[in-house]
Amino acid sequence: MTDWPGAFDGEFALHPLASHISSEATSLGGNIMMARWTRRQWLAAAGSLALTPAVFADAATDSTRLLLETEFKKHGLQALLCGVWRGEENVSTTVLGNSMTGVPATADMHFRVGGVTLTSVCVLLLQFVDRGLVKLDDPLSKWFPNLPKADQVTLQMLGNSTSGYADYVPAESFQKASEADPFRQWTAQELIAIGMESPMLYAPGQGWNYAHTNFVILGEVLKKVGGKSMAALLNENLIRPLGLQQTKYITTPQIPSPVLHAFTAERGTYEESTFWNPSWTSHTGLMISTLGDLGVLANAIGKGTLLSEASRKELTAPTTVGLGINQPNLYYALGIGMMNGWLVQNPRFGGYNLIFAYLPAKQLSVVISTTMGPKCSPDVAYATTVFKELVKELTPDTLIPDVVK
Repeated sequence: MTDWPGAFDGEFALHPLASHISSEATSLGGNIMMARWTRRQWLAAAGSLALTPAVFADAATDSTRLLLETEFKKHGLQALLCGVWRGEENVSTTVLGNSMTGVPATADMHFRVGGVTLTSVCVLLLQFVDRGLVKLDDPLSKWFPNLPKADQVTLQMLGNSTSGYADYVPAESFQKASEADPFRQWTAQELIAIGMESPMLYAPGQGWNYAHTNFVILGEVLKKVGGKSMAALLNENLIRPLGLQQTKYITTPQIPSPVLHAFTAERGTYEESTFWNPSWTSHTGLMISTLGDLGVLANAIGKGTLLSEASRKELTAPTTVGLGINQPNLYYALGIGMMNGWLVQNPRFGGYNLIFAYLPAKQLSVVISTTMGPKCSPDVAYATTVFKELVKELTPDTLIPDVVK
């Protein structure tokens, strides 16, 4: 799930859309290193840079650390991990708080990255376009002719969420099953079938609504085109080429050690949620990674390292502007949000909240991962809140729009 305007149950309200020269260690609370939602809502929902890199690194380290410590304390977070990169150079790494009681969080811990998965799937789509395996305007009927209006829905419509298909997450049947068993193993076919229980919200290409359904279908198409599992396709085309040794696409609740544990009160009691089964996200959220790997990935996706120039432009093209709530300074592109020049994914689910962002104008990557403390509210996207404050300091000329919460 990703926090993005217009992503819940067909309503245009705010939520689901939804890298090394210096690192510092800081002591906070004895740890070294640097409106409540319903279950349904929760599930529906990861100064100037005109300085030399060295000067920027020194300035960012001190001010960033102070800002992050302030935000960490203010919100009562369990853990906060933040990395800032300029190009491939890490200018700041801060880790605060605990993974579990008595276990300090560390920068090498693995966590769920949610919607960064669907962004990666859309990059894979564009790679297949570059190789001539598919076209963005190919109709879905080439692979799934029995889905509603499959002859009118294109691959691009799946990627920019303009197909008209409803999101399966708010469906009553899905909600009841998820509430009854958060450890259930879901299949892509089950999720698509639930999405098809609701009528299409509009004619293909004539509106916009965030729907996990789109990306599950897109992932299944790419599996057919590539002839392999999604894990194999992402490994071959993104993960290995970028040297992401700590990033994996895992279809079970498994997370490799060391693990950044997550907690949430979304079911009424503050509880551990680390190993709740993420299979309900399918191709929209099954990846796990680390702070450092995500910094590399953000820079590569932002620069278009693995894409042709034409496909890099398609990734952020304003094809949805004028549809729904999308506008020139805040719109959903191909599996990623565009916020006043920033490429942003801001997923959250099961107690994990993430910011994955890149600003082309400054070649700046920012990754923030937060977990919630006992007094945190499940309806607040804390990583997004922290990111908005950090942007005010790093790039005050390119602020995140106020409507993003």
